[in-house]
Amino acid sequence: MKQFLLFLFFIVTNQVYSQSVKWSLSTDESFISYDGKHFLHSWSGKNEKIRGVIIENTEEKKFKEIAIAMLVKDFDSGNGNRDSNMLELLETINFPKIEYYSDNISLDKDKTSFSGNLNFHGISRNLNINSTIKMTAEKIVLSGEFKVSLLDHNVKLPTFMMRSIEKDVLIKYQLLFNKIDN
Repeated sequence: MKQFLLFLFFIVTNQVYSQSVKWSLSTDESFISYDGKHFLHSWSGKNEKIRGVIIENTEEKKFKEIAIAMLVKDFDSGNGNRDSNMLELLETINFPKIEYYSDNISLDKDKTSFSGNLNFHGISRNLNINSTIKMTAEKIVLSGEFKVSLLDHNVKLPTFMMRSIEKDVLIKYQLLFNKIDN
């Protein structure tokens, strides 16, 4: 009986494992950027040190999960003083990471939608992201943009000339995933 149960466990485990494919984010070809605005000027910052993975269910031909993570300190606006102020404002000692996770993913031809959870500045919020997708047998490229409210994540808006920066930042991204050989 033990041998039969062990054999059954092996068959089920192997079948479940073979139905999933993992895709790993390529840090060489991916980025996430932000655009901020004040009535006097605007600025951008970019992070090219992102980590991420997509799990695909090959039998159902759909994505099961996506997870993305990055460090706040890896955003670069090209202005060291601005970046230093940003790190202080975002309290990176207490909240060093930005993370996104979704297990509610829909795919329709060259578009995909993620309904998941954004963890930023110690606050987790639901976030729906629509993305353009290009997929080959070995690569997935996701690209798009969305807005995030700094106030929704308890970020105190800095002021200049007695006016705050805009509460929403525009997030743009291009994420390239390579298939991992199992």
